[in-house]
Amino acid sequence: MEYNENIHLAIALLLSVLAAYFAIYIAPADVEMGELVQVLYFHLPSAISTYLTILISMASGIIFLMNKQIKLDALSESAALLGITYGFITLVSGSIWGNATWGVYWNWDPRETTTLILWLAYIGYFLLRMSVENPERRATVSAAYNVLSFLTVPLSYLSFILWPSLHPKLTSGEGIGLTGTMTQALIMNIVAGLILYLWLLKKAYDIRLKKDQLDLKIIEEAYNAS
Repeated sequence: MEYNENIHLAIALLLSVLAAYFAIYIAPADVEMGELVQVLYFHLPSAISTYLTILISMASGIIFLMNKQIKLDALSESAALLGITYGFITLVSGSIWGNATWGVYWNWDPRETTTLILWLAYIGYFLLRMSVENPERRATVSAAYNVLSFLTVPLSYLSFILWPSLHPKLTSGEGIGLTGTMTQALIMNIVAGLILYLWLLKKAYDIRLKKDQLDLKIIEEAYNAS
């Protein structure tokens, strides 16, 4: 069956609407946090997408270093772009949660701080790419930087385990205790979010490849004109 991006997008949007409706109108409020628990249904999927897209970016960068296929650099850059986008959403939604529970939008909690470090590391990735003109060298240096930047992912993920943190945990004994319906709402939003993410990644990758083709065409035309 041939892939159809319009069908993919339609499915992603439909599932997202259904998941959001389930989370807002069907899933019950938390005993202690009340309706504020709804932020979790959108914060956690964005955090998962952040980690996933950075993993894809790093992995494609490593494979590029081994075989030098420029399409892998395109995939790595496209995933990194989504990484900083989803990372920003994660930081903002986490700050909204923090203000409602702690009374401040930012308190330098270990999870907040390490996620910010992760996000800034990938901002640096794009600053590095913009500073190198040669395409092959840019791809090689960026891939190497990407591997080092990925070290911020386990640091962010394990931060509230390694250091004292106010970041809530999804457990039955402490933190946020999810009922069956709340768990269903969370899973629905995660699945819908990942399907939408895959569409965005494919779209970003296609646009990057078209840009490369256009740049190559411009270079060839300039060479022929000279």
